[in-house]
Amino acid sequence: MPRPEPAPLAEGGLPRALELRLDAVGGPGTDAGRAVVADFWEDAVSPVLAPDGDHVLVTFLWRDADADRVLLFVNRLTDERKLADSWMRRVPGTDVWHLTYRMAPDWRASYAFLPQVEGLDDADQPTIRRVLDHGLADPLNPETCRNRAGTVMSVVALPEAPAQPWVARRGEAIESGKLTCADGPGGRRVWVYAPLGVRADEPLPVVLVLDGEVWTSSQDLAATMDNLLADGVARPAYLVMLDSGGPEARRAEMTDPAAAADFLVAELLPWARKRWPIRAGREDVLVAGVSLGGLVALWAAVAHRDAVGGAIAHSASLWVDDLAAVLDGADLRGTRIHQEVGTQEWVLLAPNRSLARRLADAGADARFVEYNGGHDYACWRGGIADGLRTLLPPTTGRGLHEVAVS
Repeated sequence: MPRPEPAPLAEGGLPRALELRLDAVGGPGTDAGRAVVADFWEDAVSPVLAPDGDHVLVTFLWRDADADRVLLFVNRLTDERKLADSWMRRVPGTDVWHLTYRMAPDWRASYAFLPQVEGLDDADQPTIRRVLDHGLADPLNPETCRNRAGTVMSVVALPEAPAQPWVARRGEAIESGKLTCADGPGGRRVWVYAPLGVRADEPLPVVLVLDGEVWTSSQDLAATMDNLLADGVARPAYLVMLDSGGPEARRAEMTDPAAAADFLVAELLPWARKRWPIRAGREDVLVAGVSLGGLVALWAAVAHRDAVGGAIAHSASLWVDDLAAVLDGADLRGTRIHQEVGTQEWVLLAPNRSLARRLADAGADARFVEYNGGHDYACWRGGIADGLRTLLPPTTGRGLHEVAVS
């Protein structure tokens, strides 16, 4: 679906100020003009933030003297069906490319540049998606993440964006759990995180995590769990992270959420129980996933509530299935849900809002979060930490649970 309204493009003050300075010295082709541009790049940062009422003008900058055009890909601001809005503007006669958006101060997104890219204007959407997944990071911005394809993306986070204190690995400052890789059921790779500081025979909760190859490579979920435990905001648990099998297998399997959830409960969970001391109660079994994985996580928590006690679901792909077949008439008392979706996700926002209401009506202990962002690991990598600390709160001396909320 195309964006329901155009992305909030705006005129940035910095490019206009540069144009005025160039006019004052006789234009960009003069020695003085070239010196002005050199000085501009000497001090440049990207993106440039400027207050604009209760919003922020966010100006992205790219340097390229040879390109005829440069595409700026910003997660869920770029509309694949209307790429014309995402071509950057050029300060005439210079190598300065720019594009400005007017955003609320709590926005976060990944972004990349695609200079001189050809053939997109007439390409189909899958081709466009593949090309956009392999842009260039911003050399003026040190904050990055990797997308699902493993490409380094730059990250813009405005001043009021949710904090992500548990994402980065802290090195030797804290103890690290043990991460092992094994052949799981059906020959599928499985990575298992076991926290340090607990007895080898001590039963622990378990989180079955979909897309394990992402959370053990481009995203470091083990580091996130180490940090949560070090800060005392979550209790120890095993993370059993299942490989998706690749893009084609992932799409085929997860677009059948009933079968995918059955596999988790009937095969992966028993496989893990034979090898690690996992607590017996359903309340200590969680499933976590993003996008299609978020859909499967929710399906597992609803359809298998005898075995699964909760789900952490980000940007669940409810365009595939709205869970009506398993949710109608379900009694979800005792089931805990942490569900998040980005307000920039125009396809997923409304159905996730609707599902959150239906989960609560069915008795689930449901926490629903909307964040100002998109379908984006730049957001999910922080959100999964919030889900873990919400559904795995630290245990007090009386055996009760409490949630630390920042």
